[in-house]
Amino acid sequence: MRSDKERAPDRGRGRMQRTKLSDQIAEDLRRWIAREGLKPGNRLPNEKALMQHYGCAKGTLREALKALEVQGLVKMQTGPNGGAEIQPVSIDAAMQQLRSYLHFQVLDFEQIYVLRRSLEVSLAESVVGRLTEDQLQRLEINIEQCVEARDSGDRVAGRRLEIEFHDILCESCDNPLLAFICRFLNGLLRDLVEFRSDRYDEHEAFGQHNVASHRDLVAAFRVRDRRDVSRIMREHMCCAESFMQRLDASFRSDLLSTG
Repeated sequence: MRSDKERAPDRGRGRMQRTKLSDQIAEDLRRWIAREGLKPGNRLPNEKALMQHYGCAKGTLREALKALEVQGLVKMQTGPNGGAEIQPVSIDAAMQQLRSYLHFQVLDFEQIYVLRRSLEVSLAESVVGRLTEDQLQRLEINIEQCVEARDSGDRVAGRRLEIEFHDILCESCDNPLLAFICRFLNGLLRDLVEFRSDRYDEHEAFGQHNVASHRDLVAAFRVRDRRDVSRIMREHMCCAESFMQRLDASFRSDLLSTG
């Protein structure tokens, strides 16, 4: 029969890590916010009540609340009636968290277009008949701004405007997850892609293609032709990917930057 010492696990391997009390409190508060259905503008209980509830020190509680604030879930209000106020997590904060994760991964534009080839088509189809006249006019203005940027030789502004066209489409999407992913991919392309080829003819052809495709899309959106919208966007994504290959596009190694 083995002794207790022989049966005991090796303390040098597989040691269980203890979760800090402040992290446990932060997680419990997240669950409480969800369970109670709290909305932006609602307040968490004051510090004294929370310290009594969790049986913790003020420093531990403030560390937990700070974690929620960093995540963008609460905003700390000062003054006599201060405390933690629920706020909606901004899309910028959520995207920056994803960028921080991807910074330590291997990422290239081909992986982006694996998603864009299908998601941008789904996005375009989803906004047929939903775009307002103001948004349609903004799309048309965007196209003219792209032409002006191209004519002036400002490639950087032109590329950013081309991506902005797709951001405008996201505004009318009724699927928040689809809109978020498309916006996130747009942000990566707008802020972090570099073109290692400086061939003027390829850059010019890319700009002309984008303008022509965007004009065709607006025309199809105006007559609410879902089938045509789908076809144009699918061809647009395939051509855009091809241009990115010919222009030798790559992501900067620093994905923590915002542009």
